[in-house]
Amino acid sequence: MASQRSLPLVIMETGEGRCGMIDTVRVGKTIQQLRKAKGMSQEVLSGLAGLDRTHYSKIERGLRSPNLDTLFKISNALGMEPHELVAITEREAAENVQTQ
Repeated sequence: MASQRSLPLVIMETGEGRCGMIDTVRVGKTIQQLRKAKGMSQEVLSGLAGLDRTHYSKIERGLRSPNLDTLFKISNALGMEPHELVAITEREAAENVQTQ
């Protein structure tokens, strides 16, 4: 059985057209904001996504980066398409970089 690797959601640009480190904290904060906007607890969202709540909590805190399968599960639980979640996360990351 092949092992699953976590795929990056947000890659921060270094300013010269190159990609830098993945901002797992920004990914987690964006997912958390979307969850709260829907009025869901971590327990409810993780249940809808079929994820262990402690694993989901680590994603929100930026301690884990969701792999592609997990991204699809979270976006489905939020009632959105995976590409929408990625686009929102990228916008949030870009805004965060511009304000620094």
